[in-house]
Amino acid sequence: MRGLGSWPAGAGQALPRRGILLAGLGATAAVLAGCGSGSDGKDAKAPASGAGSAGGTAGADAAQGSFPVTVPGKEGSLTVKSAPRRVVAAGYLRDTDLALALGLPLVGGSRNATFPSGLAPWQKPTTKPELFDTTDGLPFEQIAALRPDLILAGDDYGLAQDYPKLARIAPTLSYETGVGADTWQTMTTRVGEAVGKKAEAQQLVTQTQAAIAKAKADNPSLAGKTFTFGPVSNLNSIYTINDTADASAQFFAQLGMVLSPKVTSLPDSSTPRRAQISAEQLALLDADVVILSYQDAATRAKFEALPVFKQLPAVQRGSYIALDMGAAVSLAFPSVLSIPYGLATMVPQLVAAAGRA
Repeated sequence: MRGLGSWPAGAGQALPRRGILLAGLGATAAVLAGCGSGSDGKDAKAPASGAGSAGGTAGADAAQGSFPVTVPGKEGSLTVKSAPRRVVAAGYLRDTDLALALGLPLVGGSRNATFPSGLAPWQKPTTKPELFDTTDGLPFEQIAALRPDLILAGDDYGLAQDYPKLARIAPTLSYETGVGADTWQTMTTRVGEAVGKKAEAQQLVTQTQAAIAKAKADNPSLAGKTFTFGPVSNLNSIYTINDTADASAQFFAQLGMVLSPKVTSLPDSSTPRRAQISAEQLALLDADVVILSYQDAATRAKFEALPVFKQLPAVQRGSYIALDMGAAVSLAFPSVLSIPYGLATMVPQLVAAAGRA
């Protein structure tokens, strides 16, 4: 099994065939672009993570709109003849998020080994879908045995190869633009269109955009604060996000923060939108707020023991955040379920750290 590059391979689900890092920091460029910066933040109610009947038929019974529905996609179009009653989420994370957010009858989904239960903390189905391992690729026979009438695969990073096989099992929803390239808003509305729930999907988008706007308005102390953010796999594998188009960078920017000019001037490593630095270059990470995520507790302990790290002004004044894996994944794969989780987890830490800058 190939490693996961600069993201903590030991932290969870390996997706070697998809060629992405665990948290995908950089794989989902600009996914937070256009997050309703003009919203007044009223009624900023976060969508419920267990909405609907994940595993029953209530989601189908509550479907809006008329069928058949045809939705085009880069890997192929699908036609849904009637409200789906058995949905499989084949992609890494957000296909499951959207099935749950829209109350679809989810009978199966990809197991996320980052989390012991196989599901992210914000994924709370009301019934138990069958989770399948994707380390060595999608288990097509297992998926077929679930007898789906709709497969969500917009978050499948191997869809270019997987689509023909999935489409032979059931109508399969592709991404619109490309792997990891659709915004979270686009992903939400596409699923809503496919299942006859366009209005409900748009409401979820509106609520999430309002939650982001409200978090920014409620925390003006974050405005203009510089930040750096990146994963540390080991002392020889230190990365920092160096592109404002990165999904996680967009998250912080929506709160009014600014990616440090020290890192935006760094060249890309072999992984787009991130630069690799050595332990001797850790001064480049210093900013108003420094945010790092680690492969495991041992790696964190070794890294935080480095004298050059201890000497960073941000560390000395308490403006450093060691991000837990759940929050890291929620930022890297933003959805109408993970964004409210990321806001609730990150904003208090950001405000505390920025207040010491």
